[in-house]
Amino acid sequence: MNYLSQYTITFSGLKEGIHLFDFTADDRFFDEFEESDIRKGNIKIQVKLEKRSTYLRLTFGLNGEVELMCDRCLENYRQTIESSNQMLVKFSETETDDGDEVIYIHPGAHQVEIGKLIYEFIVLSIPIRHIHPDDQKGRSLCNPDMLHKLEEYRAIDLPEVNLIDPRWNDLKKIIDK
Repeated sequence: MNYLSQYTITFSGLKEGIHLFDFTADDRFFDEFEESDIRKGNIKIQVKLEKRSTYLRLTFGLNGEVELMCDRCLENYRQTIESSNQMLVKFSETETDDGDEVIYIHPGAHQVEIGKLIYEFIVLSIPIRHIHPDDQKGRSLCNPDMLHKLEEYRAIDLPEVNLIDPRWNDLKKIIDK
């Protein structure tokens, strides 16, 4: 059985109105996405489904943390995740381009799969730079040995040198006339 099948909401049989669903994204969830930088995490997901006769509105609330590799010191750290996202589900035989926040399903469908949507929302809530957060005193929590090595090999600022090719001097004389 496909692990992501548990991230499916069956909406047939539900009355019109608001319905709440709870999910968890754990280490096993992230294993389903081979291209993922995330291997460990624990995120609670609450999905609010607003069912109407012509559409479904899904509101995703994500809260938890994932383990990432720090771009600076290359050690793993825990990154807090918190986000809220919406997705509109429309019923249609054909898909039209209504933007990134609309998905289409067949009018005869009775469920919507949300596993990949949850993964995308998690990835979008991660900062671009993966860096250890600072402590309460503003000091980096990165590995101090690695920070020392980085400082040791940091490029030295060189004084500015006039790098203009002397062959251009003759052309400058023509322009100045």
